[in-house]
Amino acid sequence: MTATVTDRARPTTSVRLENRPRRWRWALGAVALMAAGAAAVVLALGQLDQRMPVVVAAQDLPAGHVITAADLRVVDLAGAEALPVISDVTLAVGATTTLPVTEGAFLSESVLGSDGEQLSASEAAVGTVLSPARVPSSLRAGGQVSVVLTGGDAGASAVPARVQDLTPLGDDPGAEVRVELVVEASQAARVARAAAEDGVSLVQVPHQDGGTS
Repeated sequence: MTATVTDRARPTTSVRLENRPRRWRWALGAVALMAAGAAAVVLALGQLDQRMPVVVAAQDLPAGHVITAADLRVVDLAGAEALPVISDVTLAVGATTTLPVTEGAFLSESVLGSDGEQLSASEAAVGTVLSPARVPSSLRAGGQVSVVLTGGDAGASAVPARVQDLTPLGDDPGAEVRVELVVEASQAARVARAAAEDGVSLVQVPHQDGGTS
């Protein structure tokens, strides 16, 4: 009977030994999960530390709108270092939007335009569509031109202007060109009237300081 009891006890000892490695695997798995969680927390905290202030629109802004402080707000954004955004409100206040800006959208120099795209109180922008023969092929945005006005009883006359935007209306070399001209406000009506009558041609002139004068 003693030998029989000894034989029955051996399997029980074997079962207990087989269960021990599984418990160690569970413990190692729990440690790994804790370590992964700690790493995620450290990463999140690092991203919070890398946030930077970014200027966004506090409301919808139409193109041509002169920005005030009430139009803007500042938010903290992570990963914005490589984006062309503005972080200083003073850089945007007083600028004129060249494109519509929706509420919450980032403000950038491309939306505000360069200094040459801002209109002074004495300037006005006039748009016209011209044939390639009336626009020098070397003309680019920012260039200065003499706007030759033809037609009418007074004959031909010229108005100094700056090219704010120049966009071909097609890929064909003979496609018309949409041109936006900045002229003195007192001359805007004359230029617009001549453009409506197809009486505008552009002559490129050397750049001179002092805007459209």
